[in-house]
Amino acid sequence: MSAASTGKERSRCWDVAKYAILSRLVALLLGIASNAVINDYDSSASLILPTKSSAGQGGGIRRLAQVVVHWDAFYFTHIAESGYVYEQEHAFFPLLPLLMRLLSRTVLVPLESRVGPQLALVVAGVLISNVSFVLASTTLYKLGRDTLRSERLAYAGALLFILAPSSMFMSVVYTESLFAYLVFSALLLIERRRYVLAALVLCVSTLCRSNAIVYAGFFWWSLVVLPYVQQRRGSQQAEPIQMAFKAAFQVACAAALTAISALGFVAFQAYGRQALCHQQLLPRDHSARPYCSGAATVYGFVQEHYWDNGFLRYYTPNQIPNFALAAPMVALSICGLWAYATSDPARAVTLGVCRRREEDSAGPSRRPLLASAYLGDRLLPHIYLWALLLCVAVTTMNIQVITRFFSSVPVVFWYAAHVVCGSNSSSNRRQRRAVVWYFAGYGLAGVVLFSNFFPPA
Repeated sequence: MSAASTGKERSRCWDVAKYAILSRLVALLLGIASNAVINDYDSSASLILPTKSSAGQGGGIRRLAQVVVHWDAFYFTHIAESGYVYEQEHAFFPLLPLLMRLLSRTVLVPLESRVGPQLALVVAGVLISNVSFVLASTTLYKLGRDTLRSERLAYAGALLFILAPSSMFMSVVYTESLFAYLVFSALLLIERRRYVLAALVLCVSTLCRSNAIVYAGFFWWSLVVLPYVQQRRGSQQAEPIQMAFKAAFQVACAAALTAISALGFVAFQAYGRQALCHQQLLPRDHSARPYCSGAATVYGFVQEHYWDNGFLRYYTPNQIPNFALAAPMVALSICGLWAYATSDPARAVTLGVCRRREEDSAGPSRRPLLASAYLGDRLLPHIYLWALLLCVAVTTMNIQVITRFFSSVPVVFWYAAHVVCGSNSSSNRRQRRAVVWYFAGYGLAGVVLFSNFFPPA
């Protein structure tokens, strides 16, 4: 990379960081203001947090806590404070609570002595989330530059990430920002072929969220699928025996890297089984828990038992409003997948082995579309991941969380950037307005709703 290119990247990273910091300040200030004028839908926060008198000099911090400690944030704060006490808490992974505890007992010790341990933990969680968000924004920009090979789309994608519909969840005591930063970092390392370090980052990521393990698929793509595709296209020639040994070695490497990536998840499940099954923390009928006697995971059971996750279990009349809230992100995903797949159907269904004939795809009407970095071969594994996660989200999950579930999927923001930076035709102008208004409007509405304990969560 030339000095000029490096200087431009640093300048752009600094711009992205400034916009990210500004967006977090706006989100938190808007949340505090809305909480001051709107009564909470649920008053649990005021019951759980320290009273004004016990908070000492932390009245302002308590007001912040009333904004950021809602929904899942209760669990993360309680785990950071008391550890895993209840079975349902094993749906929440330990990385964020551990970092909150570490920060509150080191850097924030002076603050803890003034406002108490619970509010110090809340401040730690907010700091971790917001710093992680800024780092995630700049890392996504770098990942976009390396993957898309397009400065414009990489920059636009990072700015759209800053305006993401999951905006408020990136600033409160949730794992979204921390997880996005870890995943973007791992993908950037894979893009730069630093596989072992990427596996270690993914290992840490699986202590943050369970879906981190699916990103290990990029090891298989880079080490196994891509060499196979290149060989089938005829760009690489070798003796059959040499090719077989090389393929076996690549498969072994990908498997080893995947195993390293999964270690965090495996360790947390082992801890959960030990804590719940062998220390008498469960009710008397704990022997009926499948994870105590079989191969089931604690996480899988808790998600099904307490949050009703499972194949098509969310498809009930009561959930129609939640499906309506998720509809824009589902529609955006379908449009993004369709645009990529239809640009070269043969590539999409053959892992890139076959491609549309050049003379059929390079006509005048196709050139503007094919010129877009979004439609390049390098995005193919990201497209497959997006399709997989979309299927999981609409069939097995609480569908209203799809906006924050996709906050760590880079291609979502790259497709949005593709639309925003596209041609100036009337149809594209409508799509551009729809994307920008959805990102900004849903994000701002989410700030007000979350801050006052309104769904969706």
